[in-house]
Amino acid sequence: MGGFFEVTKMVCNDRLRKVRIFEGLSEAQLLKVEELATEERFGKNENIFRQGEPATSLYVVMKGRVKLLRHAPSGAATIIEIYSTGDELSAAAIIEGKSYHATARTLTDCTVLKMSAQNFRKLLSEWPNFASNVMKELGQRYRELVENLSSLAVYKVEGRLCKVMANLARRYGIYGDCRGVILDLALTRQDLADITGTTLETTIRTLNRLRNDGLISWEGKRFFIPDIKALEALASS
Repeated sequence: MGGFFEVTKMVCNDRLRKVRIFEGLSEAQLLKVEELATEERFGKNENIFRQGEPATSLYVVMKGRVKLLRHAPSGAATIIEIYSTGDELSAAAIIEGKSYHATARTLTDCTVLKMSAQNFRKLLSEWPNFASNVMKELGQRYRELVENLSSLAVYKVEGRLCKVMANLARRYGIYGDCRGVILDLALTRQDLADITGTTLETTIRTLNRLRNDGLISWEGKRFFIPDIKALEALASS
């Protein structure tokens, strides 16, 4: 797997309450999740699971950032989604009962919850409130996937990049900085190129143009977005 990897038992259900698929679960239910789950820690740029492997476990990001990569037969990889604290990674593959649809690779050091597919399915069948949470999460994922595919088909490169940055800022942005909403997902320029379906060179030129227009700024891999609505308006123009 890589350099840094550790497995421990879940020890605090306060963190579970912040995970969307566990929202509204009772104290007894959260304790049961803790009993059935372990925590695994991964270093940066490690695979949590690989596309095509049997979907044997549910994974939930408890801390850190993860990118989901879809590999083409040619070997080329496309980033189809970015996930952060509170996001589950593999429920759809388990419910389908087949292999993982994509590769989950860490962008930062990460802590993830791991539960066996068998136990996950058991909880789905026994807890209607949990099953409802999972269905809502998968429905949201489907809607976001459709929107992302539409962006690739309809928008030019600048529009796609603006749309991606605005969506990520709304989901994971940190407010309170005078320079704008902070987007701190450890994304490289190549990651952004992969997400938007373009080249690294085009992505860099587009980012520089957006910076010159005052729509975005950055320090290293940390981006600042002063006006999310302005980015969205440019994407749709």
